[in-house]
Amino acid sequence: MYSRIVVGTDGTDRSLIAVDHAARLAAVFAAELHVVAAASPIGGRWDNDPSMLNEVIAELSDSSAKAAARIGHDASKRYGVRVVEHPKVGEPASVLIAVADAVDADLIVVGNTSTTGHIRKFTGSVPSKLAHHARRPLLIVHTG
Repeated sequence: MYSRIVVGTDGTDRSLIAVDHAARLAAVFAAELHVVAAASPIGGRWDNDPSMLNEVIAELSDSSAKAAARIGHDASKRYGVRVVEHPKVGEPASVLIAVADAVDADLIVVGNTSTTGHIRKFTGSVPSKLAHHARRPLLIVHTG
């Protein structure tokens, strides 16, 4: 039923609940698990100095790469599934859709709880954006 599952994470404990769920599904279906750690450069130090944007993006890329590798390694070790890490910089819902399209995923998995407060009002909900724009099946895992 599933041969490639894409899961999004921001590295928080809550998002790891969705990763764990996706990894268990991947194990059941002997599917490949694609762990996407997307860092979004929204607001920040470059607002007053646009020349710093490249430095901030490099830091975000490095941070997402480390998160994706750690999370992917943990899922692979725990469930014995093949994991492919996708550290990216960009708006998380768009990045998840792009990766899912690139790998021809059968399913996208995300947690229902991520950002809150002012950031969520500004950026919107990743699950909501995916529900409206993804052209693939979507599983939203209750994470708290």
